[in-house]
Amino acid sequence: MTLTEIRNAVIKRMTAQAAMPASSVTYPNDPTFNPSGKTIWARLTNLPGMAAAVEIGDGPVTHRSGIIIIQLFVPVGSRSLLITETADKLRELFEWKSDGELDYFAVSAVDAGETDGWSQLNLQIPYRAL
Repeated sequence: MTLTEIRNAVIKRMTAQAAMPASSVTYPNDPTFNPSGKTIWARLTNLPGMAAAVEIGDGPVTHRSGIIIIQLFVPVGSRSLLITETADKLRELFEWKSDGELDYFAVSAVDAGETDGWSQLNLQIPYRAL
């Protein structure tokens, strides 16, 4: 898969989510996003990683890897139930799923603390594509 194909597959899967309103998700290089008044919002980032080549049959096969990071935000003081329920729904959407030649693996959640009035939880989703 090309980097563009990976990007498109990840965004397509994320737009299929029902864990939060579609207007509450921002994607790479979106116009300026204003989260004011939102009870929860997310930022999706795809970090391509190392590629590797394996010699099979007629020639090399390229494996691309990377990590998708979904940053979830809720207002400070709103407790943790909404953010953890949303994280679980997004985990179910990605963990151990495939989009053709793109495979997603175990999802990790990392508490990123509080800043600018928002409490943040990051989901890290490793992937591999052929």
